[in-house]
Amino acid sequence: MLELISKVRRGGGDDSGSSLVAVLLVMLVLTIAGLALSSIVVNTAGFTASGRAQAESRAAADAGLAAVSAQLKKGEIACPTAPAKYVVSSPVAVSADAGSRGYTYAVSCTDTIATVRVNANVDGARTALQAEFGFSTSTSLGGDMVFFGTNSIDFNSNVEVTDPGRRVNIVVPEATAFNCNAKIPGNLTVKGNINTQSGCNVSGTVAAGGTLNMCCGSDTFQGDLTLRGTGSSVIRGTINGNILANGRLEFGWENKTIGGSVRTTGDVQLGSVRIQGSLTFPSGRTYTPNSGTVVGGVQRPASVESVPALTLPTWFEYAYKASDWPGYNVVTLVNSGSGVGSCNYFNSSPGTGWTTWLGSLAANTVVDARACTVLSSENGSVPVVQLKTNLVLLANSFNFGSITFRAAASAAGKPSMYVITEDRTPGDHKPTCGTGQSKLYINGTVVEPSVRAIGYTPCSVDVGSKGVDRWSGTLYGGAWSPGGKFTFTADPIGLPGMGAEHGISVETKTVGALQRQRDVTYASLESWTP
Repeated sequence: MLELISKVRRGGGDDSGSSLVAVLLVMLVLTIAGLALSSIVVNTAGFTASGRAQAESRAAADAGLAAVSAQLKKGEIACPTAPAKYVVSSPVAVSADAGSRGYTYAVSCTDTIATVRVNANVDGARTALQAEFGFSTSTSLGGDMVFFGTNSIDFNSNVEVTDPGRRVNIVVPEATAFNCNAKIPGNLTVKGNINTQSGCNVSGTVAAGGTLNMCCGSDTFQGDLTLRGTGSSVIRGTINGNILANGRLEFGWENKTIGGSVRTTGDVQLGSVRIQGSLTFPSGRTYTPNSGTVVGGVQRPASVESVPALTLPTWFEYAYKASDWPGYNVVTLVNSGSGVGSCNYFNSSPGTGWTTWLGSLAANTVVDARACTVLSSENGSVPVVQLKTNLVLLANSFNFGSITFRAAASAAGKPSMYVITEDRTPGDHKPTCGTGQSKLYINGTVVEPSVRAIGYTPCSVDVGSKGVDRWSGTLYGGAWSPGGKFTFTADPIGLPGMGAEHGISVETKTVGALQRQRDVTYASLESWTP
């Protein structure tokens, strides 16, 4: 270039114009080449950044899908039934050093399919993945109301057990007697004796380790009756099923009917009863037919097989461990002050812990109130707690006065609530209400069917006199004391580690093998229809 300019300067005047044109042309060519090179560099950098963003978006979506699927299979994420869905719209970081690289997700289940949908957006590069897994729900049918008190247990006319579409199970593994004048749409299992008090109507089977005193013609058992006790039983009401017994049977004069057959090892006195099936008892026993009728005939062999012993559940001893609640935040209350995180934040007026704070929780949470004497809502606030997520309440005793629990409109499926007073004496296989512990007091308490709750206490479950109490879920206690009107709706829920051997009905949701995984069109998870 310098040489060309030098030649131009030395050249004659006649060539000056053409030389200038040549210089300008050379400069133009070099400028265009420079601009082209600059554009190539800029575009290449842009393509590289875009490609990196797309790769990171894909990686974030893949990592999110793997993490959410694993949590779903371990039960750390609940799977609501479609069209309900559980949505996490705040980005979840892929790792601690991933900066803003994260994903959002939603899950939903039908009777047979669990669907996971994941979105990732990195600098405008969007990836959406969807995976579908096999899904099933099973219920181990143990007890829905299980009370281990050794004294008598009463179900009076104020106790109303609703029909959840299956037979409810009332299990009393230790009490010497069960006194009934309530309607039970299910099965009744009692270690000791059963005494009816007029109006006892059981739609399922009745099994007792002792005897039966069915006082009145208004009492009805729709299913089979099994009596393991060797003492005398009196039956004045209706039994629609069969009767198996180990002792003397005396039927009343109320002109009632036994719908099936009767077998016992003891004496038989009929009264005016009508037995639709057969009557079997040993030839060496006394038979007093009176005005009774046995449609299927009387059979009197030399001996009759005894009814085998009743199989009863053992007490489940639960002591809190944080590891039982993976993915739950833990909030530990202190017994001082009145601000957030204190016992008085709940126990004292205005009860902000109940009225506002619990409903604001966006993640599964354990509230550890063991430092408090009691966890109480009886403070004049009459709270309505709208749960978005699962909740564990852990305390030495509970006073649920004038409080309602329901699912928030934004809840993903049905929130679970665990109301727990620990059993501090493990290994003795019986409920131990320890020093400083007291009852679960239900008095003006409403747990709506949009929430399922288990009340677990080695102390007593007591119902107050307000007469508006409703509980949806499971009750598992050391004792039971009814009061005013109480309505119970069975909805299986258990504590970690509970099984059928502990007499509890537990619903198990199982996420199975991957059936399909694919890329899908990126869209808002809130607008996604499962």
